[in-house]
Amino acid sequence: MDVDDVLVESLPGYLQAFRCHFGREVKLEDAAWEIFQRYPDISSAQMCGFFAELEATDFLRTRPVYPEAVEAVRALADRGHRLFVVTGRLLAHRDHTRRLLQDAGILGLFEELFHRDGETAVEYKPRVVRERGLDVLIEDELPVAAATVRAPVPVLLFDRPWNQGDVPQGVTRVASWDRVLQFVDAKAADGPPG
Repeated sequence: MDVDDVLVESLPGYLQAFRCHFGREVKLEDAAWEIFQRYPDISSAQMCGFFAELEATDFLRTRPVYPEAVEAVRALADRGHRLFVVTGRLLAHRDHTRRLLQDAGILGLFEELFHRDGETAVEYKPRVVRERGLDVLIEDELPVAAATVRAPVPVLLFDRPWNQGDVPQGVTRVASWDRVLQFVDAKAADGPPG
């Protein structure tokens, strides 16, 4: 499962920081982690300054955790599911992620944390899911979901303002962690293909 905007609320805070730093008004529906592609007039030095500001405020470690996500992760672990984090965060931010999950009391429930290093999230997440033989990805980014179902692995896509639009077959929109638990339970009840 992903971290940002699946386990913790992040993109709205990132967008707010972007607005404050650059004075650009961007709607939540138009938000994206790689927002700088839309603003070629923002120099690399300005972009680096923005990221340095986020780092100085410990942005990635201090995101608010969704309480229902913590309960659901514990329920999945209690039911014997193997859990992995496949985050779009960079390898350099692994310690932030570990501390965030530790503070939430769920770090020990994950077998492994995967962070990207040099690949886009659209390339990296489907590769990790495929190579590790994962059964489902829980995600919030539509392009990542679309790439992952081509792996082919089903994706649960949390319904967020920035991921609206048609979803490909194999992607299921979910509005709550209760729906995630229902989906995983149903998939487990079906058993392995045979």
